[in-house]
Amino acid sequence: MTKHGKEVSVTQAAALCGLGRTTINYWIRTGKLHATRKGRNYKIPVNELLFYLTSAGHTIPSEFEDDLLQGPFFKTFRPCWEYWKGTDHGQCCKNCLVLKNEIDVCFTARESGNLLCPNECNKCRYYLESYFTRIQFIHQIDAPAMVFKDLYFWGSNEKWNILCGIAQKDIPGLGVEHAIHPESLEPLISVVKKKNLGDSKTQQSIKIHLKNSKQPVTISIYSLNNPSGSFLLIAEE
Repeated sequence: MTKHGKEVSVTQAAALCGLGRTTINYWIRTGKLHATRKGRNYKIPVNELLFYLTSAGHTIPSEFEDDLLQGPFFKTFRPCWEYWKGTDHGQCCKNCLVLKNEIDVCFTARESGNLLCPNECNKCRYYLESYFTRIQFIHQIDAPAMVFKDLYFWGSNEKWNILCGIAQKDIPGLGVEHAIHPESLEPLISVVKKKNLGDSKTQQSIKIHLKNSKQPVTISIYSLNNPSGSFLLIAEE
């Protein structure tokens, strides 16, 4: 981490980027750059600043050279109602069950049918910026692959969708029981529990049955560091 720590002030960000404070404040006010208010001032997480500068094509200050080696950069996890606060879309959040129940990962409540969000999860800007950026590597895997956490799908590649017969738009927030046969859920859950309890094995393989296939499929399960507590599943073709 840079000598400036995990956060910088608006003044520090402006000086580092060679810009005026008004520009940094404008980025914050328009929601382009996430910052937290502390007293009368804002503090900007360094990873948020680097994420915005990188995604917007701005020059990265040389002071962040050490941080560049630790990339890629992701937006800070925050609830959807905070993300949309102050926007027209945020009006939908007021009466949504996600806010009422303070559900951290909003798309996992999609199957309830009671979400007031008008967006399709897989096309939602919040999902794409906050979650998909962390798992988009699965589209570079030349085998059926998906990421799940708390037994909900977070995302998958096209080969996984074909293997399971599930459309891409239906993946985010779908319970794994919709793709995996009930008899195969127990061994999958067993592996997840062991890994959550500190199983040191980086990868573990088991055979499962998918709902739309009579033949068993061998899958390898890997623990992921980011998002914390999530798992990568890769199926043998």
